[in-house]
Amino acid sequence: MIRNRSENKKRGVAILAFVTALLVIGSLALWLFQLSSSTTSSSLSFYYGTSAIYAAESGLEMALAELNATPANDSDSDGQIGTISDNDDDTDDPVLGVARFWVIQSSTTPPVYQAHGRCTESVAPWSEITRVIEARVE
Repeated sequence: MIRNRSENKKRGVAILAFVTALLVIGSLALWLFQLSSSTTSSSLSFYYGTSAIYAAESGLEMALAELNATPANDSDSDGQIGTISDNDDDTDDPVLGVARFWVIQSSTTPPVYQAHGRCTESVAPWSEITRVIEARVE
């Protein structure tokens, strides 16, 4: 069977169109994977940040419960009433979900307490997420 030049040109154009279509579809697929990855990353950041702020809030509530107890009670046994796990030992910090918390007294006059919440995840950048709530007690 003998083919003429116009049939060969048509086959060449068809192959070129097919390769171009594959490149466009592959680029779109890669773009969707990248978009999915960045969306997952921002969702995790929001999740860990929210967990850290809720943990700090829980620590503040626990410290206020110690201060308002009658008689005053050191419920976490750190040696001070109104502070939570203020002993520089991360292993005994209370945990709420995926975050640890501790409360320190940053000022005595007026009494100011800082509640810290920190993500328990050990992989960066999530391990660096920390939230602080400061409260003045009168």
